[in-house]
Amino acid sequence: MSQPGWYPDPAGSGSLRWWNGTHWTENLNPEPPGGSRRRAPASRRTDYQAAPVQEAGWDAGQETVRLIDATVGGLLLHADEQVVAYGGSSMAWVHVEWVAYWAASVPGGYGRPAIQWIFQAGRHPFLGGPKVEVVIEDSAITLHGHPGAQLDGAPGNGPASGVAERVWRGLVGLCQVLAERRLVSELAGRVLAGESIDVAHGLTVHPGGVRAEQVSLSWRAISGAVLEGGRVWIQQSGSTTPVLYVPQQNPNAVLIPALLAALQAA
Repeated sequence: MSQPGWYPDPAGSGSLRWWNGTHWTENLNPEPPGGSRRRAPASRRTDYQAAPVQEAGWDAGQETVRLIDATVGGLLLHADEQVVAYGGSSMAWVHVEWVAYWAASVPGGYGRPAIQWIFQAGRHPFLGGPKVEVVIEDSAITLHGHPGAQLDGAPGNGPASGVAERVWRGLVGLCQVLAERRLVSELAGRVLAGESIDVAHGLTVHPGGVRAEQVSLSWRAISGAVLEGGRVWIQQSGSTTPVLYVPQQNPNAVLIPALLAALQAA
């Protein structure tokens, strides 16, 4: 197991634990309720926050954001209608094969929590392919203003509250319009052609429905999928209780609601 990613926790917590490619970390996904696991000294707790998934629809969402230029953590971040680039990594939207984005609460200064806004886009999901990963915090971001920049804020004036979220939402908006719509169409086409595909590392979508480790649902038994508490929940028809979830941080988990809707409408 050499590739970084979320894997079943070897400590038996029932959650997924992050393997960084060398050793297991303290990050569980999602964090089990009630502090039910023992923590190693100097652990760094991460609480996952709700993040938008196609909130306004691909055609309406983030229409005004066409260009992002900022310095994040000392590295240049650039995104436009062709490419997303951060530091030494870059990728054209047409080459993106998986996406993930979420917000995490981490310990901040003076005992107050800070929010990290995380965005990832890459190729070859689950195989350690190239990717662009940006972790944005208000304490380490500066916008660069020019006539094409369309994000609110005070360019060049250093960190400001809320700028990190606006930049992150700008990235998500570009991603939804320029990558996600295509990805959902491609994945749905493969399933409709008779293929079974692995989505979000643990969920198999096939012509007859979906299945995970211990749950299998036909299309008739699925009412939809929603994002809540850092998970994408798949809901069963005739019930208000979700029966299956995928961690939001998994590659392409954020595509699940739109993918299931597309397949059910086909």
